[in-house]
Amino acid sequence: MIWQFLKHNRQHSFEKIPIVIKWTINCLRKLIYTERWKYLFGGLIIGIFTTYLILPKTQSPSFWMLLGVLVSIIGVIGFNAIKEWKNKIRARTRIGKLLGPIHNPGEKCIIFVTEYYRDLKDLSKSVLYNYDKTKSVVGTARLMGTGDASALPYIYGLLMKADKPYKEISVVKSYVSFGEDFSENFMCIGGLTNKATKVLMDQYKTELKYFFSEHGNLILKDYGKIRKYIRSDSECDYGLIIKQTGLNRENKVLFIIAGISDLGTTGAAYYLLDRATDLADEYDEKDFSLIIGVKREVGEKSVFRVDFDNNSREYIQG
Repeated sequence: MIWQFLKHNRQHSFEKIPIVIKWTINCLRKLIYTERWKYLFGGLIIGIFTTYLILPKTQSPSFWMLLGVLVSIIGVIGFNAIKEWKNKIRARTRIGKLLGPIHNPGEKCIIFVTEYYRDLKDLSKSVLYNYDKTKSVVGTARLMGTGDASALPYIYGLLMKADKPYKEISVVKSYVSFGEDFSENFMCIGGLTNKATKVLMDQYKTELKYFFSEHGNLILKDYGKIRKYIRSDSECDYGLIIKQTGLNRENKVLFIIAGISDLGTTGAAYYLLDRATDLADEYDEKDFSLIIGVKREVGEKSVFRVDFDNNSREYIQG
């Protein structure tokens, strides 16, 4: 029985040899093809210096060389770890300022998203097709637009970057009665198709720097005697990002992340995530409103900031 046990374990050990060899080769490759070789080289220099200059009478130079290598590696890795930790803390603090009360411990963050309804009883009025448009499908009665679905992960990414706990975040479909949610900190994804965005645009138009036109196909700004607008074209879609504190309730903050069409919404959400630290440096804890553009041919990662005053046209109603 003992012999069988030893034989089995020996065979098992032999099977692990290729894995160990492969792991060793990968480690050496990483050491050679990255800057980690500098740690080894620096350690050897420290070891040689210690051995032959500081401790000339030592009987074990190899020990001090090895110690030098270890000290070098531990020192450099430790320094880099501390530097990275400080950068993360600094980034969280900056993004926390950008998010305002949303970032405070225990504060709820509601994310309002658009959801559309399709009548399954009469498909002749609302037909849903498969991916190649060759066949109609029953599918689901509740649908979400491409822009909202693509923007939501970017918004979650921003909140996770700021270490916002999951339990303090909730997603609410905009068709649901707001109730107390409208008095919390919240973020609206999408334009006038989002019920929460539409309520804000209707009730607080004078307080908001930018707002959508009646049909949602223009972004407007009121200059007093005149209004100016910007609209999507064949090359670009446009969106807006608004941060407003104390609008729905004192000491609460709201964000509107919306586009004229889906690409503008996705681009606005991506811009907010990608440029979060830059926006925090620019605005600190202050409210802000800005317009972004997105190139259709490239997608949301081509997002850029738009100077509305110099790139808009006078709006003539009628």
